[in-house]
Amino acid sequence: MNLRAVLQRTQRGFRDDMRLHAVAVISLIVAFLCLGAALLSVENLSRIAERWSRTQHLTIYLRAEASEQDISQLRLSLEGLREVAKVDFVSPARAREQFAQQTRIAQSAAGLPDDAFPASLELDLTGGTDAGRIDKLAQRVAQFSAVEEVETYRSFVGQFHALLEAGRSGAVILALLVLVCVLAVIGNTIRLAVLNRKREIEVLKLCGATDAFVRGPFLVEGVLQAVMAASLAMVLLLFAYLMLRGRLESTLATLTGVTTEFLSPLTVLGVIGLAGLIGGLGSALSLRRYLQV
Repeated sequence: MNLRAVLQRTQRGFRDDMRLHAVAVISLIVAFLCLGAALLSVENLSRIAERWSRTQHLTIYLRAEASEQDISQLRLSLEGLREVAKVDFVSPARAREQFAQQTRIAQSAAGLPDDAFPASLELDLTGGTDAGRIDKLAQRVAQFSAVEEVETYRSFVGQFHALLEAGRSGAVILALLVLVCVLAVIGNTIRLAVLNRKREIEVLKLCGATDAFVRGPFLVEGVLQAVMAASLAMVLLLFAYLMLRGRLESTLATLTGVTTEFLSPLTVLGVIGLAGLIGGLGSALSLRRYLQV
């Protein structure tokens, strides 16, 4: 099979059926945009989960009636523990200020009651502290009279991991739906292209063209449609990401400690490569059913 001839016929087929292929590509762009957005969300949520899993931090909320002496004594006791790397006291005023900065709703924060922002001690633990030692430390700290509550964040991290797993499952389901969509769109597009070029195919067969020569351009068209749609979808997704990143980056980084990132080059190439394979498969299935040569 002459590759140059196949490419020339593919180009002519795209030109002759421009409207048909344009509708197919636009439809596939929507599908790949949904898939790319889901992958982008899951990838950044995974980074947040990994960051929080490595973070070893405790928050000790203090009673409103706790005296400065009790707080100082508690702080000295904590600083003497080998598990504790750093102790930081956060006053109610500072807690309110941090909340206003992180959420950018300073006026609303000013109207909240004082007990919404209790004083606390923020503990950074030394690296390698296992969960058992953290639980024992939390139990020991909770026995101090100045302590209202100890937050280890373990339950929250566990819930976040469960949410992440649900997101991954959703992304897999969405990928399967996109696969079906690509097969259907490309299959129907190739079927219509075959009908539009029925007379040309008959002439080629009368001239002695092989089956591979007749089928080749349609296979290439299916692959190119999927690759073009996936590539354009990734470009549009990148553009939307760059547009929204400036608005969300500072708040998200403050709340989670992680900056957002776009899909890795390997993921982008994987999506485009998989799109090409599915496009070729959809085209082959359609040709097998509708093109008898």
